[in-house]
Amino acid sequence: MKYSVSIIILTYNQQSFIEETLKGIFMQKIDFPVELIICDDCSTDRTDEVIQKIILDAPQNITVKYFRHPKNLGSTPNFYFALKQVTGKYLAFCEGDDYWTDPEKLHLQLQFLQENPAYSMCFHTAENISDDSDINSTLFSKVEDREYTPLEIYRHWIVHTATVMMKAEVLQSPAKNETMLDDTLQYFDTILFLAAGSIGKIWGMQRKMSCYRRHDAGLSAGKINFKRDLKHNKLDAIIGKYYGGEIKKTADWQIFSRSIADLEISLSAGKFQTTLTFLPWLFRNRIIFYYLLKKISKN
Repeated sequence: MKYSVSIIILTYNQQSFIEETLKGIFMQKIDFPVELIICDDCSTDRTDEVIQKIILDAPQNITVKYFRHPKNLGSTPNFYFALKQVTGKYLAFCEGDDYWTDPEKLHLQLQFLQENPAYSMCFHTAENISDDSDINSTLFSKVEDREYTPLEIYRHWIVHTATVMMKAEVLQSPAKNETMLDDTLQYFDTILFLAAGSIGKIWGMQRKMSCYRRHDAGLSAGKINFKRDLKHNKLDAIIGKYYGGEIKKTADWQIFSRSIADLEISLSAGKFQTTLTFLPWLFRNRIIFYYLLKKISKN
C-alpha cells in the first residue's frame, strides 16, 4: 500500500500520556491512507500495555506499525530508527507525551502541501500544558499565517515537533544526510526543519491544533542540565558548519551564550571539571574576545 502520510510517535515511560496521544491521531478526519509508526524505547512502566490495548481500535485507514525495542536505545537512536521505517509521501510527528486537538489537522496540512508544491514543510500553533499555572494554556510560540525562513525558525525556536508536516523527501536531502549522523545529538528535530528549508519553502499556520505537555521528564525541561547543554552545543556546531552565513552566526552566539552561563553556574557551584568542559566551546570563535573586552571596559 502507498501511504499518503507517515506519522512517527516516539515514546518511553509515558503510560499516563500515550493514550491521549493515540486518540488524538485516531480522531483525525481523513480520507487517505496513513502509516502510524510507534517506537517504544523499552519502557519499564505500562506504556507497552496501554499501546497494545489502544491500537486495537485504530481506524481502518490507519496502518499501525508498532516497534518495542528489547533494550533502550536512547531518544536520538530511537528517532533515527523510526525515520528508516517511513514509506509515506509526507511525514508528521507526535511525541508520546504530546497530543493533537484538532480533527482536521492532518487534512489541512496535507491539503496545503499538495496545493503548494513549492513548500516542503508546514507547522501550526501549539498550546502549552503544564502544572505551572503561569505556563498552562499559553502558546508555545506565536505563529502567523505566512512563510518562515530557516533562519527565523532556528533563531527563535518557534516550531514544536507535533505541529509539523513535511515532505518525506526531506529525509533524502543532502542537508539531512550530511548533518544527521551523530546519534548523541540533542533536539534532533531541528536538523529536519532546516533540511526541509533546504529543498523548499516553509509555511506557518496560525490555527492551534496540538498541545505540548511541559514536565520535568521532557527532553527540553528547563532545569539546569550540563550534559544536555553540551549536546546542544554539538548540534549547533554541526548546523553552523553546514549552513554558514547568518545561521552560523546564530549558532556561534547560541553556543557562546549557553556555555558562558553554564561555566559561571558550574564555577560558582565548585564543579570545576564541568567548568573545564565548557572552556573549548567559549574559545572556538571570536565572540569571547568581544565579551572579555566589554567586561574589562566595565571594570
